[in-house]
Amino acid sequence: MMSEAGPSADLELRFLPGIGPLRAAALAACGLHTVWDLLHWPPQYCGEAPDEISAGPLPRGRPVQVRAQVLRLVNPQRGWRGRTSFEVHLRRADGSPLRARFFNAGYLRDRLCPGESYLFEGRTDPRLAGVLNHPRFSHLVQGLADARPGRQGGEVRYRLPPGIGEQTLRQAVGLALERHLVAVADPAGLLAADQYQAQLRAIHRPADQAAYEAARQVLAERELLALAWLLQRRRARITGRVGRSWRWDEQIHARALARLPFSLTPGQVAAGAEIRADMQAASPMYRLLQGDVGSGKTALALLACLAVIADRAQAMILAPTAVLAQQHHDFCCRCLAGSRVRVGLLTGGTPARERSALLAALASGELHLLIGTHALLEDRVVVADLGLAVIDEQHKFGVAQRARLVAKAQVDAGRPQVDLLILTATPIPRTLALTLFGDLAVSRIADKPPGRAPVRTEVRRLRPDDLIAAITSALAAGGRAYVVTPLKDESENLAAADAMSVAGALVEHFGPDTVGLVHGSLREEDKIAALRAFRDGHTRILVATTVIEVGVDVPEANLMAVLDAERFGLAQLHQLRGRIGRGPLPGLCQLYHRKPQGADRLQVLAGSDDGLDIAQADLDERGPGEFLGTRQHGLPVLTLADLNRDARILEQAHNRVRQALAAGHDMPPDLARFLPDDHRAELLSGG
Repeated sequence: MMSEAGPSADLELRFLPGIGPLRAAALAACGLHTVWDLLHWPPQYCGEAPDEISAGPLPRGRPVQVRAQVLRLVNPQRGWRGRTSFEVHLRRADGSPLRARFFNAGYLRDRLCPGESYLFEGRTDPRLAGVLNHPRFSHLVQGLADARPGRQGGEVRYRLPPGIGEQTLRQAVGLALERHLVAVADPAGLLAADQYQAQLRAIHRPADQAAYEAARQVLAERELLALAWLLQRRRARITGRVGRSWRWDEQIHARALARLPFSLTPGQVAAGAEIRADMQAASPMYRLLQGDVGSGKTALALLACLAVIADRAQAMILAPTAVLAQQHHDFCCRCLAGSRVRVGLLTGGTPARERSALLAALASGELHLLIGTHALLEDRVVVADLGLAVIDEQHKFGVAQRARLVAKAQVDAGRPQVDLLILTATPIPRTLALTLFGDLAVSRIADKPPGRAPVRTEVRRLRPDDLIAAITSALAAGGRAYVVTPLKDESENLAAADAMSVAGALVEHFGPDTVGLVHGSLREEDKIAALRAFRDGHTRILVATTVIEVGVDVPEANLMAVLDAERFGLAQLHQLRGRIGRGPLPGLCQLYHRKPQGADRLQVLAGSDDGLDIAQADLDERGPGEFLGTRQHGLPVLTLADLNRDARILEQAHNRVRQALAAGHDMPPDLARFLPDDHRAELLSGG
């Protein structure tokens, strides 16, 4: 058991005065176990310290510091909605009266003693003169004449773990700085100990915003270095394994190209060449292929599958929905009609007899290419000789699911590592790609999708008559219309359009034979039937939730109307917009918003059709966690670094780690402190 005999960065927080076992348990739940962890728990900068006003009237509605003596405490009163409050009558050094009001904080009455003096800091009431609302305070031992200065410099606030008050955390940080900071060294080994300690002090006790930001960048660099080590070590382990060098020669390539219904664009050729070079190498391919909706990612994936199949191995394509899996299956079957390549489709809705036949053919090697949903990940799916795994829309899956698909090839220890190709139609800004996919090589199809009609985007206030008019015009031009809603059913809690109600209203206007409906709660076969009816023209209006975001290709569709569009991410709206303009008819995308303030962010889509620009705006607005659901990728959540502000630092971190690995250096052990326990163990074990 450790004691507080001397300065120690590894002192457990339960031994820090004022913490104890219960508070230590609450801190540990947030990953704070030691003094080192606490000193690297970053606060947020809130602004400069307010002025201390020693005489004269106090400004209204402004933060201030003021010294005053407590005269008396007024009994608590219960106000609106049961909120309790109490007042403290005060007197300043110049004799002027002052009142402080506290809300739902009866425990503070015991800390304010009549006759004693305090330094108060808070915001004055905007309407009442001489009133401070819920100020912070500290005891002035020597009364109003106490020479101790008021708080100076910048103000910071901490994210509070459940069960830990702000005052408790501030006091704990203060003790850590006072007694243990001297024991902390730079975990990256880039700064002298005293220089690094100065940065830690500056982030907790900043002189101003510039000092805080400089310190934050120093700590962010260490966090991003730890992340870069994690990802680069993963990639080094992958490329260091034995892979298979595929015989993807010119003859095989020419035969595969002849199967495609179109010629490759320059962007597709360039991305395909990178995939081909990876697969011809002896180390396994781990590559991410980015491309806008309709840019030809599936065609490149099929070429890679055919190269593997030509070399007597098998391939699998994993899609997040049955709709998308069905589209991939239809495309591959059209391309491979008349060939000897056997293609299968496996989803949750595949009948039992058909499923058994598919699995038997896959296990025997007779089935060359299997396309499916999460059903591919089941234990009973056994592959005779898996050479290539393709995952479409990777962000819909977790990192464990990716590993599970790749592991289908690991039947025995002697097998080479399977190649992995990941597809995404969601453009990913470089900083996020480096963070999410730093263990993969990245290719991008830079071309605009070929043969696309122009699409105009309008941002409009939600009015039913406008929607009816837009649909009528689209149908009159010989086209078809999507109407997308954020909800399936009407909600008591959200004022937003739902698919069931909208479909009912459109049926009344256009008739039941014209309107189709698809949403996530339908059985997979019913979804596919509704989409086929729309594709084949049996219905001409499709009301849907975001199940049509990917995997729907209807060249005749010329209207995309998104209701309550402010409830969607910009990248998601760009994906929906990609459903139209896929044929000869010009497209119209109408983004309907309910509130005026919802229109501003939507104008980004009206002004740009560049998926990468839109994705960057979406990342700037929502942050990485919401943009792609980054928690499911098995990566640590960044607490010090910011992907938007720290792009340059992230690039430098990856470069520094690559250079260190090339020189044969190991990661500085203390950098692993910036990672959660499971990632720390992965790094330090090399596994």
